Amino acid sequence: MKTLKHIIYREWSTRVRRKAFWMGTLLIPALIAGSIGLGIWMDSGTEKEAKVLVVDASGLISRFDDRREVWLPTHPDCFPERPKLIYRFAPEALGDDAFLASDFDLMVFFDDGILQHSSAKYYYEKAPSMTTERAISNDLASAIERFKVKRDLELDFEAYKRLKTAIKLVGEDVITRDGNASGRALIGFFFSAMLFLQIVVYGMHVMRGVIEEKANRIVEVVISVVTPMQLMTGKIIGIGLVGLTQFALLAALGWLIYFAGGHWLETSDLLKATSDASVNLDFESWMATQSNLRFLLDVNWPLMVTATAVFFVLGYFMYACIFAAIGAAVDQESDAQYYTIPALIPPFLAYLLAAASIENPEGDLSIYGSYFPLTAPIMMMTRIPMGVDGWELLVAIGGIGIMSYLLLLASSRIFRLGILTRGKRFSWKDLWNGLRSRH
Repeated sequence: MKTLKHIIYREWSTRVRRKAFWMGTLLIPALIAGSIGLGIWMDSGTEKEAKVLVVDASGLISRFDDRREVWLPTHPDCFPERPKLIYRFAPEALGDDAFLASDFDLMVFFDDGILQHSSAKYYYEKAPSMTTERAISNDLASAIERFKVKRDLELDFEAYKRLKTAIKLVGEDVITRDGNASGRALIGFFFSAMLFLQIVVYGMHVMRGVIEEKANRIVEVVISVVTPMQLMTGKIIGIGLVGLTQFALLAALGWLIYFAGGHWLETSDLLKATSDASVNLDFESWMATQSNLRFLLDVNWPLMVTATAVFFVLGYFMYACIFAAIGAAVDQESDAQYYTIPALIPPFLAYLLAAASIENPEGDLSIYGSYFPLTAPIMMMTRIPMGVDGWELLVAIGGIGIMSYLLLLASSRIFRLGILTRGKRFSWKDLWNGLRSRH
Protein backbone atom coordinates (compact mmCIF):
# COMPACT_ATOMS: atom_id res chain seq x y z
CA MET A 1 0.00 0.00 0.00
CA LYS A 2 2.87 2.34 0.87
CA THR A 3 4.50 1.64 -2.48
CA LEU A 4 1.25 2.36 -4.30
CA LYS A 5 0.98 5.72 -2.51
CA HIS A 6 4.51 6.57 -3.66
CA ILE A 7 3.62 5.80 -7.27
CA ILE A 8 0.45 7.90 -7.07
CA TYR A 9 2.28 10.83 -5.48
CA ARG A 10 5.09 10.64 -8.03
CA GLU A 11 2.69 10.71 -10.99
CA TRP A 12 0.67 13.57 -9.50
CA SER A 13 3.53 15.75 -8.27
CA THR A 14 5.70 15.54 -11.39
CA ARG A 15 2.83 16.73 -13.59
CA VAL A 16 1.34 19.36 -11.30
CA ARG A 17 4.73 21.02 -10.93
CA ARG A 18 5.10 21.51 -14.66
CA LYS A 19 4.57 24.98 -16.11
CA ALA A 20 2.46 23.47 -18.89
CA PHE A 21 -0.11 22.30 -16.33
CA TRP A 22 -0.60 25.78 -14.89
CA MET A 23 -0.52 27.46 -18.28
CA GLY A 24 -3.14 25.04 -19.57
CA THR A 25 -5.33 25.55 -16.49
CA LEU A 26 -5.27 29.33 -16.93
CA LEU A 27 -5.63 29.06 -20.68
CA ILE A 28 -8.93 27.14 -20.58
CA PRO A 29 -11.06 29.96 -19.05
CA ALA A 30 -9.23 32.47 -21.25
CA LEU A 31 -10.17 30.48 -24.35
CA ILE A 32 -13.78 30.14 -23.17
CA ALA A 33 -14.02 33.88 -22.48
CA GLY A 34 -12.35 34.62 -25.80
CA SER A 35 -14.78 32.37 -27.67
CA ILE A 36 -17.76 34.07 -26.02
CA GLY A 37 -16.30 37.49 -26.74
CA LEU A 38 -15.61 36.56 -30.35
CA GLY A 39 -19.19 35.35 -30.75
CA ILE A 40 -20.55 38.59 -29.31
CA TRP A 41 -18.25 40.65 -31.51
CA MET A 42 -19.23 38.75 -34.63
CA ASP A 43 -22.90 38.99 -33.72
CA SER A 44 -22.67 42.71 -32.98
CA GLY A 45 -21.67 43.49 -36.45
CA THR A 46 -18.68 42.75 -38.56
CA GLU A 47 -20.74 42.97 -41.74
CA LYS A 48 -19.38 45.07 -44.56
CA GLU A 49 -21.55 47.74 -46.14
CA ALA A 50 -23.63 46.41 -49.01
CA LYS A 51 -25.08 48.76 -51.63
CA VAL A 52 -27.82 46.89 -53.49
CA LEU A 53 -29.35 47.75 -56.87
CA VAL A 54 -32.85 46.25 -57.17
CA VAL A 55 -33.83 45.91 -60.82
CA ASP A 56 -37.63 45.71 -60.77
CA ALA A 57 -38.47 44.66 -64.33
CA SER A 58 -41.84 43.42 -63.03
CA GLY A 59 -42.88 46.86 -61.78
CA LEU A 60 -44.39 45.31 -58.63
CA ILE A 61 -42.29 46.82 -55.85
CA SER A 62 -41.01 50.14 -57.25
CA ARG A 63 -42.35 53.29 -58.94
CA PHE A 64 -40.95 56.34 -60.72
CA ASP A 65 -41.06 59.61 -58.78
CA ASP A 66 -41.61 62.39 -61.36
CA ARG A 67 -40.69 65.14 -58.96
CA ARG A 68 -37.35 63.65 -57.87
CA GLU A 69 -36.83 61.76 -61.15
CA VAL A 70 -35.70 58.60 -59.39
CA TRP A 71 -37.11 55.13 -58.89
CA LEU A 72 -38.34 54.55 -55.33
CA PRO A 73 -39.82 51.53 -53.52
CA THR A 74 -43.60 51.38 -53.52
CA HIS A 75 -43.47 50.49 -49.84
CA PRO A 76 -40.47 52.31 -48.30
CA ASP A 77 -40.98 50.72 -44.88
CA CYS A 78 -40.06 47.36 -46.44
CA PHE A 79 -36.57 48.70 -47.02
CA PRO A 80 -35.65 50.45 -43.76
CA GLU A 81 -32.58 52.60 -43.55
CA ARG A 82 -29.68 50.54 -42.26
CA PRO A 83 -26.12 51.63 -41.68
CA LYS A 84 -24.71 48.71 -43.69
CA LEU A 85 -27.46 47.96 -46.21
CA ILE A 86 -28.44 50.57 -48.80
CA TYR A 87 -31.02 50.05 -51.57
CA ARG A 88 -31.36 51.72 -54.95
CA PHE A 89 -33.98 50.88 -57.58
CA ALA A 90 -33.99 50.80 -61.38
CA PRO A 91 -36.22 49.39 -64.17
CA GLU A 92 -33.34 47.94 -66.20
CA ALA A 93 -30.26 45.96 -65.31
CA LEU A 94 -26.70 47.19 -65.76
CA GLY A 95 -24.33 45.41 -68.08
CA ASP A 96 -21.46 43.47 -66.60
CA ASP A 97 -18.92 46.20 -67.28
CA ALA A 98 -21.24 48.94 -66.05
CA PHE A 99 -21.99 46.97 -62.87
CA LEU A 100 -18.30 46.39 -62.13
CA ALA A 101 -17.60 50.09 -62.72
CA SER A 102 -20.44 51.16 -60.39
CA ASP A 103 -20.36 51.41 -56.61
CA PHE A 104 -22.98 48.68 -56.22
CA ASP A 105 -22.00 45.49 -54.40
CA LEU A 106 -25.03 43.46 -55.50
CA MET A 107 -27.62 43.64 -58.27
CA VAL A 108 -30.91 41.80 -57.67
CA PHE A 109 -33.12 41.13 -60.70
CA PHE A 110 -36.92 40.87 -60.44
CA ASP A 111 -38.29 39.53 -63.75
CA ASP A 112 -41.93 39.41 -64.90
CA GLY A 113 -42.45 35.91 -63.58
CA ILE A 114 -41.44 36.65 -59.98
CA LEU A 115 -44.94 35.81 -58.70
CA GLN A 116 -44.85 32.39 -60.34
CA HIS A 117 -41.39 31.11 -59.46
CA SER A 118 -40.74 33.28 -56.37
CA SER A 119 -37.01 33.47 -57.02
CA ALA A 120 -34.77 36.40 -57.82
CA LYS A 121 -31.29 36.10 -59.25
CA TYR A 122 -28.58 38.37 -57.93
CA TYR A 123 -25.14 39.27 -59.23
CA TYR A 124 -22.01 40.23 -57.35
CA GLU A 125 -18.28 40.66 -57.65
CA LYS A 126 -17.67 39.51 -54.06
CA ALA A 127 -20.15 37.14 -52.46
CA PRO A 128 -22.18 38.70 -49.62
CA SER A 129 -22.42 37.21 -46.15
CA MET A 130 -25.31 34.95 -45.24
CA THR A 131 -26.63 37.64 -42.88
CA THR A 132 -26.74 40.21 -45.68
CA GLU A 133 -28.31 37.75 -48.10
CA ARG A 134 -30.98 36.83 -45.55
CA ALA A 135 -31.80 40.50 -44.82
CA ILE A 136 -32.21 41.31 -48.53
CA SER A 137 -34.38 38.24 -49.07
CA ASN A 138 -36.66 39.18 -46.15
CA ASP A 139 -37.01 42.78 -47.35
CA LEU A 140 -37.91 41.75 -50.89
CA ALA A 141 -40.34 39.10 -49.65
CA SER A 142 -42.05 41.71 -47.46
CA ALA A 143 -42.49 44.01 -50.47
CA ILE A 144 -44.01 41.22 -52.58
CA GLU A 145 -46.29 40.26 -49.69
CA ARG A 146 -47.66 43.81 -49.53
CA PHE A 147 -48.35 43.78 -53.25
CA LYS A 148 -50.26 40.49 -52.97
CA VAL A 149 -52.31 41.69 -49.99
CA LYS A 150 -53.47 44.76 -51.87
CA ARG A 151 -54.12 42.93 -55.15
CA ASP A 152 -55.73 39.71 -53.89
CA LEU A 153 -57.34 40.76 -50.60
CA GLU A 154 -57.92 44.44 -51.34
CA LEU A 155 -56.79 45.26 -47.83
CA ASP A 156 -54.60 47.93 -46.40
CA PHE A 157 -51.44 46.26 -45.13
CA GLU A 158 -51.88 47.67 -41.64
CA ALA A 159 -55.32 46.04 -41.51
CA TYR A 160 -53.77 42.82 -42.79
CA LYS A 161 -51.14 42.90 -40.04
CA ARG A 162 -53.87 43.16 -37.44
CA LEU A 163 -55.36 39.95 -38.80
CA LYS A 164 -52.08 38.07 -38.57
CA THR A 165 -51.55 36.37 -35.23
CA ALA A 166 -48.28 34.89 -34.07
CA ILE A 167 -48.37 32.38 -31.24
CA LYS A 168 -45.27 32.11 -29.09
CA LEU A 169 -44.94 28.86 -27.20
CA VAL A 170 -43.61 29.38 -23.68
CA GLY A 171 -42.75 26.03 -22.11
CA GLU A 172 -42.37 25.32 -18.41
CA ASP A 173 -41.01 22.25 -16.71
CA VAL A 174 -43.54 21.10 -14.09
CA ILE A 175 -40.69 20.12 -11.76
CA THR A 176 -38.13 22.88 -12.16
CA ARG A 177 -40.59 25.59 -13.28
CA ASP A 178 -37.99 26.57 -15.82
CA GLY A 179 -38.95 27.17 -19.41
CA ASN A 180 -35.57 27.61 -21.05
CA ALA A 181 -34.91 24.01 -22.05
CA SER A 182 -32.60 25.01 -24.92
CA GLY A 183 -30.38 27.03 -22.57
CA ARG A 184 -30.09 24.13 -20.15
CA ALA A 185 -29.36 21.78 -23.04
CA LEU A 186 -26.45 24.02 -24.09
CA ILE A 187 -25.09 23.94 -20.54
CA GLY A 188 -25.29 20.16 -20.57
CA PHE A 189 -23.45 19.99 -23.89
CA PHE A 190 -20.75 22.35 -22.60
CA PHE A 191 -20.08 20.11 -19.61
CA SER A 192 -20.17 17.02 -21.84
CA ALA A 193 -17.64 18.54 -24.23
CA MET A 194 -15.33 19.49 -21.35
CA LEU A 195 -15.64 15.99 -19.88
CA PHE A 196 -14.89 14.42 -23.27
CA LEU A 197 -11.72 16.48 -23.62
CA GLN A 198 -10.58 15.78 -20.06
CA ILE A 199 -11.14 12.03 -20.30
CA VAL A 200 -9.35 11.73 -23.65
CA VAL A 201 -6.47 14.06 -22.74
CA TYR A 202 -5.65 12.44 -19.40
CA GLY A 203 -6.22 8.96 -20.78
CA MET A 204 -3.62 9.74 -23.44
CA HIS A 205 -1.32 10.98 -20.68
CA VAL A 206 -1.44 7.49 -19.15
CA MET A 207 -0.57 5.88 -22.46
CA ARG A 208 2.31 8.26 -23.19
CA GLY A 209 3.65 7.83 -19.64
CA VAL A 210 3.79 4.06 -20.04
CA ILE A 211 5.43 4.31 -23.47
CA GLU A 212 8.07 6.77 -22.21
CA GLU A 213 8.95 4.62 -19.22
CA LYS A 214 9.29 1.58 -21.47
CA ALA A 215 11.53 3.51 -23.88
CA ASN A 216 13.72 4.87 -21.07
CA ARG A 217 13.83 1.45 -19.34
CA ILE A 218 12.61 3.10 -16.13
CA VAL A 219 9.87 0.52 -15.92
CA GLU A 220 12.50 -2.26 -15.59
CA VAL A 221 13.75 -0.66 -12.36
CA VAL A 222 10.27 0.13 -11.01
CA ILE A 223 8.88 -3.32 -11.77
CA SER A 224 11.57 -4.88 -9.56
CA VAL A 225 9.94 -3.41 -6.44
CA VAL A 226 6.27 -3.27 -7.42
CA THR A 227 3.88 -5.53 -9.27
CA PRO A 228 2.62 -4.60 -12.76
CA MET A 229 -0.87 -4.25 -11.28
CA GLN A 230 0.37 -1.77 -8.66
CA LEU A 231 2.28 0.19 -11.29
CA MET A 232 -0.69 0.46 -13.63
CA THR A 233 -3.14 1.32 -10.85
CA GLY A 234 -0.80 3.91 -9.31
CA LYS A 235 -0.18 5.56 -12.66
CA ILE A 236 -3.89 5.71 -13.47
CA ILE A 237 -4.87 7.12 -10.07
CA GLY A 238 -1.96 9.60 -9.97
CA ILE A 239 -2.71 11.08 -13.40
CA GLY A 240 -6.43 11.07 -12.57
CA LEU A 241 -5.70 13.18 -9.50
CA VAL A 242 -3.96 15.66 -11.79
CA GLY A 243 -7.20 15.95 -13.74
CA LEU A 244 -9.21 16.40 -10.53
CA THR A 245 -6.74 19.05 -9.37
CA GLN A 246 -7.20 20.95 -12.60
CA PHE A 247 -10.98 20.56 -12.33
CA ALA A 248 -10.95 21.93 -8.75
CA LEU A 249 -8.82 24.88 -9.82
CA LEU A 250 -11.13 25.66 -12.74
CA ALA A 251 -14.21 25.41 -10.50
CA ALA A 252 -12.62 27.75 -7.94
CA LEU A 253 -11.54 30.14 -10.68
CA GLY A 254 -15.03 30.11 -12.21
CA TRP A 255 -16.63 30.89 -8.85
CA LEU A 256 -14.09 33.67 -8.25
CA ILE A 257 -14.80 35.24 -11.66
CA TYR A 258 -18.55 35.01 -11.03
CA PHE A 259 -18.24 36.54 -7.56
CA ALA A 260 -15.80 39.29 -8.59
CA GLY A 261 -17.68 40.07 -11.82
CA GLY A 262 -21.01 40.25 -10.02
CA HIS A 263 -19.56 42.51 -7.33
CA TRP A 264 -18.06 44.81 -9.97
CA LEU A 265 -21.38 45.04 -11.81
CA GLU A 266 -23.19 45.82 -8.55
CA THR A 267 -20.82 48.69 -7.79
CA SER A 268 -20.94 50.07 -11.33
CA ASP A 269 -23.80 51.76 -13.11
CA LEU A 270 -24.31 48.95 -15.64
CA LEU A 271 -27.06 47.20 -13.69
CA LYS A 272 -28.87 50.49 -13.11
CA ALA A 273 -28.70 51.24 -16.81
CA THR A 274 -30.67 48.09 -17.60
CA SER A 275 -33.21 48.42 -14.80
CA ASP A 276 -35.03 50.99 -12.73
CA ALA A 277 -32.35 53.39 -11.52
CA SER A 278 -34.21 53.90 -8.27
CA VAL A 279 -33.88 50.20 -7.37
CA ASN A 280 -30.61 48.75 -6.15
CA LEU A 281 -30.30 45.27 -7.59
CA ASP A 282 -27.78 42.66 -6.62
CA PHE A 283 -26.26 40.58 -9.40
CA GLU A 284 -28.50 37.53 -8.97
CA SER A 285 -31.65 39.67 -8.76
CA TRP A 286 -30.61 41.41 -11.95
CA MET A 287 -30.05 38.04 -13.67
CA ALA A 288 -33.54 37.00 -12.59
CA THR A 289 -34.96 39.98 -14.48
CA GLN A 290 -33.21 38.99 -17.72
CA SER A 291 -35.15 36.43 -19.76
CA ASN A 292 -32.00 35.14 -21.50
CA LEU A 293 -30.07 34.67 -18.24
CA ARG A 294 -32.77 33.64 -15.76
CA PHE A 295 -32.38 29.94 -16.51
CA LEU A 296 -28.80 30.01 -15.18
CA LEU A 297 -30.18 30.54 -11.68
CA ASP A 298 -32.44 27.51 -12.02
CA VAL A 299 -29.61 25.09 -12.84
CA ASN A 300 -28.57 22.92 -9.89
CA TRP A 301 -24.91 23.97 -10.01
CA PRO A 302 -23.75 21.97 -6.97
CA LEU A 303 -25.18 18.83 -8.61
CA MET A 304 -23.58 19.74 -11.95
CA VAL A 305 -20.15 20.27 -10.40
CA THR A 306 -20.39 17.13 -8.26
CA ALA A 307 -21.67 15.01 -11.16
CA THR A 308 -18.88 16.30 -13.40
CA ALA A 309 -16.26 15.27 -10.83
CA VAL A 310 -17.87 11.84 -10.30
CA PHE A 311 -18.30 11.04 -13.99
CA PHE A 312 -14.81 12.30 -14.77
CA VAL A 313 -13.34 9.91 -12.19
CA LEU A 314 -15.41 6.98 -13.44
CA GLY A 315 -15.03 7.75 -17.14
CA TYR A 316 -11.34 8.52 -16.87
CA PHE A 317 -10.58 5.33 -14.93
CA MET A 318 -12.54 3.26 -17.44
CA TYR A 319 -10.68 4.61 -20.47
CA ALA A 320 -7.34 4.94 -18.67
CA CYS A 321 -7.31 1.17 -18.24
CA ILE A 322 -7.60 0.83 -22.01
CA PHE A 323 -4.91 3.42 -22.73
CA ALA A 324 -2.54 1.87 -20.16
CA ALA A 325 -2.88 -1.48 -21.91
CA ILE A 326 -2.22 0.17 -25.29
CA GLY A 327 0.90 1.86 -23.91
CA ALA A 328 2.20 -1.45 -22.60
CA ALA A 329 1.53 -3.20 -25.91
CA VAL A 330 3.66 -0.84 -28.07
CA ASP A 331 7.22 0.48 -28.01
CA GLN A 332 6.63 3.92 -29.52
CA GLU A 333 3.75 6.34 -29.81
CA SER A 334 3.48 6.06 -33.59
CA ASP A 335 2.54 2.38 -33.20
CA ALA A 336 -0.16 3.22 -30.66
CA GLN A 337 -2.42 4.88 -33.20
CA TYR A 338 -3.56 1.50 -34.58
CA TYR A 339 -5.07 0.67 -31.17
CA THR A 340 -5.98 4.22 -30.13
CA ILE A 341 -8.46 4.83 -32.94
CA PRO A 342 -10.82 1.97 -31.91
CA ALA A 343 -10.49 3.07 -28.25
CA LEU A 344 -11.52 6.64 -29.12
CA ILE A 345 -14.62 5.66 -31.10
CA PRO A 346 -16.98 5.30 -28.06
CA PRO A 347 -16.14 8.67 -26.41
CA PHE A 348 -16.17 10.45 -29.77
CA LEU A 349 -19.54 8.87 -30.56
CA ALA A 350 -20.79 10.06 -27.17
CA TYR A 351 -19.60 13.58 -28.01
CA LEU A 352 -21.49 13.51 -31.33
CA LEU A 353 -24.62 12.23 -29.59
CA ALA A 354 -24.26 14.99 -26.99
CA ALA A 355 -24.12 17.61 -29.76
CA ALA A 356 -27.19 16.08 -31.41
CA SER A 357 -29.07 16.00 -28.10
CA ILE A 358 -29.11 19.81 -27.93
CA GLU A 359 -32.16 19.72 -30.18
CA ASN A 360 -33.78 16.84 -28.28
CA PRO A 361 -32.15 16.32 -24.86
CA GLU A 362 -34.79 13.81 -23.80
CA GLY A 363 -34.74 11.75 -26.98
CA ASP A 364 -34.13 8.01 -27.07
CA LEU A 365 -30.50 8.43 -28.16
CA SER A 366 -29.76 10.67 -25.18
CA ILE A 367 -31.47 8.36 -22.71
CA TYR A 368 -29.98 5.08 -23.93
CA GLY A 369 -26.58 6.70 -24.44
CA SER A 370 -26.61 7.80 -20.80
CA TYR A 371 -27.10 4.18 -19.70
CA PHE A 372 -24.47 2.52 -21.92
CA PRO A 373 -21.25 2.45 -19.82
CA LEU A 374 -18.80 3.54 -22.56
CA THR A 375 -20.87 6.63 -23.43
CA ALA A 376 -22.62 7.26 -20.10
CA PRO A 377 -20.02 9.63 -18.52
CA ILE A 378 -20.40 12.10 -21.37
CA MET A 379 -24.06 11.57 -22.29
CA MET A 380 -25.39 11.77 -18.73
CA MET A 381 -24.03 15.31 -18.40
CA THR A 382 -26.35 16.45 -21.19
CA ARG A 383 -29.39 15.23 -19.26
CA ILE A 384 -28.59 16.36 -15.71
CA PRO A 385 -29.49 20.05 -16.37
CA MET A 386 -32.86 18.87 -17.70
CA GLY A 387 -33.48 16.87 -14.52
CA VAL A 388 -32.90 13.13 -14.05
CA ASP A 389 -34.15 10.68 -11.46
CA GLY A 390 -31.76 9.36 -8.84
CA TRP A 391 -32.16 5.78 -10.04
CA GLU A 392 -30.94 6.81 -13.52
CA LEU A 393 -27.75 8.22 -12.02
CA LEU A 394 -27.27 5.01 -10.03
CA VAL A 395 -27.79 2.88 -13.16
CA ALA A 396 -25.20 4.92 -15.05
CA ILE A 397 -22.70 4.88 -12.17
CA GLY A 398 -23.22 1.16 -11.55
CA GLY A 399 -22.78 0.31 -15.23
CA ILE A 400 -19.58 2.35 -15.49
CA GLY A 401 -18.27 0.78 -12.28
CA ILE A 402 -18.85 -2.77 -13.57
CA MET A 403 -17.33 -1.95 -16.97
CA SER A 404 -14.31 -0.30 -15.26
CA TYR A 405 -13.72 -3.42 -13.16
CA LEU A 406 -13.87 -5.70 -16.21
CA LEU A 407 -11.55 -3.42 -18.16
CA LEU A 408 -9.16 -3.29 -15.19
CA LEU A 409 -8.92 -7.08 -15.13
CA ALA A 410 -8.48 -7.30 -18.91
CA SER A 411 -6.02 -4.42 -19.15
CA SER A 412 -3.92 -5.67 -16.24
CA ARG A 413 -3.28 -8.93 -18.13
CA ILE A 414 -2.19 -7.09 -21.25
CA PHE A 415 -0.16 -4.65 -19.16
CA ARG A 416 1.61 -7.49 -17.33
CA LEU A 417 2.40 -9.20 -20.63
CA GLY A 418 3.60 -6.16 -22.55
CA ILE A 419 5.26 -3.91 -19.96
CA LEU A 420 8.66 -5.64 -20.21
CA THR A 421 8.38 -6.58 -23.87
CA ARG A 422 10.55 -4.60 -26.26
CA GLY A 423 11.17 -4.83 -29.99
CA LYS A 424 7.98 -6.77 -30.72
CA ARG A 425 4.84 -5.36 -32.26
CA PHE A 426 1.72 -6.86 -30.70
CA SER A 427 -0.93 -8.13 -33.06
CA TRP A 428 -4.61 -8.36 -32.25
CA LYS A 429 -4.03 -12.09 -31.78
CA ASP A 430 -1.35 -11.39 -29.17
CA LEU A 431 -3.71 -9.06 -27.33
CA TRP A 432 -6.43 -11.69 -27.38
CA ASN A 433 -4.04 -14.29 -26.02
CA GLY A 434 -3.01 -11.81 -23.31
CA LEU A 435 -6.64 -11.38 -22.32
CA ARG A 436 -7.13 -15.15 -22.10
CA SER A 437 -3.99 -15.61 -20.03
CA ARG A 438 -4.51 -16.13 -16.31
CA HIS A 439 -0.89 -15.71 -15.37
